[in-house]
Amino acid sequence: MVHNEPRRLNKTLNFIKEAEKVKIKLECEIKAHKLGQGKEGTISQLENFYKDIELMIESKSHIPSYPRVITDTWDFNSELGIKLLDLYEFYKKLG
Repeated sequence: MVHNEPRRLNKTLNFIKEAEKVKIKLECEIKAHKLGQGKEGTISQLENFYKDIELMIESKSHIPSYPRVITDTWDFNSELGIKLLDLYEFYKKLG
């Protein structure tokens, strides 16, 4: 159906906007870790999550690894973890 295309494009654009916001939060947390003030995960984890998000933006078929890491090892109340998991839920709805 042709009339659904604008809606699909809007969802994709909204996902990209949200993904960019989460990437900025990851960058901030990586910087905090480098200053010895990081609260969430490790630098390596955060850098891998960042790469996952870039791949999610590029392809609707990418399966990110970060949701399992967050649910298995991060604090349940982690603000960054919640944002990452919310982004993943948004991503799954694009497919």
